[in-house]
Amino acid sequence: MSASMPPLTIGPIGAAEVEAFARASGDTNPLHVSAAIARTIGLEAAPVHGMLLVAYLNEAVRRFLPQAVIAGLSTRFMAPVPVGAEVEISGRTVKRHDNGEPAVLRLFVKTSGGVVACMAEATLSRAMEGGA
Repeated sequence: MSASMPPLTIGPIGAAEVEAFARASGDTNPLHVSAAIARTIGLEAAPVHGMLLVAYLNEAVRRFLPQAVIAGLSTRFMAPVPVGAEVEISGRTVKRHDNGEPAVLRLFVKTSGGVVACMAEATLSRAMEGGA
């Protein structure tokens, strides 16, 4: 039986946020901060960094399962998310540990237009017994 994660809406993801992420991460590729450059490769707007979307995925899991320890987070990017867009992150438990706790969550990032921009799986480690 799968448990659904309540959807988390993020955004709109503004240019200032993307620029701050670029500085903090060191990923200063001008593609992410310049609509003019993005247009030269056929995009209508600069795309949000994929790793910023991964940070939002991590936040969504933490809100759904605050005590969870995320052991792994694999992603598959399927479409760019333009700067200025709003995204919705949803997910569900697809595997459980022997004790019934969620072991794997399947996650989706969709744009407000319904485009699936990213699919991901979060692998959760077992709870440590005795707080160790």
